[in-house]
Amino acid sequence: MKEKFLSSGWLLVDKPEGVESFGVIRKLKFRFQFHKIGFAGTLDPLATGLLLIGINKATKKIPEIHKAQKTYEVQIRFGAKTPTLDSEGRFQEMKPITHSSKDRLHHLKKFIGDYQQKIPNFSAHKSQGKNFYELARNNEVIEERVKDVSIKKIKILYSNQNTFGLELDCQTGFYVRAFAEELAYSLGDIAYASVIKRLKIGQFNQNQSVPYEKILDFSSINDLYTHLITI
Repeated sequence: MKEKFLSSGWLLVDKPEGVESFGVIRKLKFRFQFHKIGFAGTLDPLATGLLLIGINKATKKIPEIHKAQKTYEVQIRFGAKTPTLDSEGRFQEMKPITHSSKDRLHHLKKFIGDYQQKIPNFSAHKSQGKNFYELARNNEVIEERVKDVSIKKIKILYSNQNTFGLELDCQTGFYVRAFAEELAYSLGDIAYASVIKRLKIGQFNQNQSVPYEKILDFSSINDLYTHLITI
């Protein structure tokens, strides 16, 4: 019989590309027999970085932590468009890039602050009991909806003709994929988010996280205790 994990706290997981957030939860719960487990903020399968997991009594604090400011690193690739707004979907359109670096910097400033963001078709947002992504995959008509979002700070990491690297400080509910499309549209071009990595959630930093593969290789429950931020 497996030993149950009775401690409570936060486990900071460095999620790799290609793994679903709920998949991480399912494997860890089976592996370590937690009483309760959940996470603060879903990461798309192709997104990497910090997945903040609450264990046992810490799950009660997830709604509060979920509201905290988040920091993402994103690479925006101009000149192509995908239906998913990231590199998961096939290119549905390609066109030459027309804007200049000066235009890019000018339009970027317009997104700092509060604004309304269109909810992506490939998202977990629901309409009439169905997820948007289910409707999109079945080619059903999706009513356009927007939500209030906020960007607190934008840091430019690099910029060249095809790609634009940014670090974004934003509030909960922000769609990084949608931002890539919005910025390109404001420039008269098209783009998608080719790389998305979450760096921070509130006080928690990706530098503190443990690679997901390493956690799965832990030989005993004591290995997990050493990485738990207890409450």
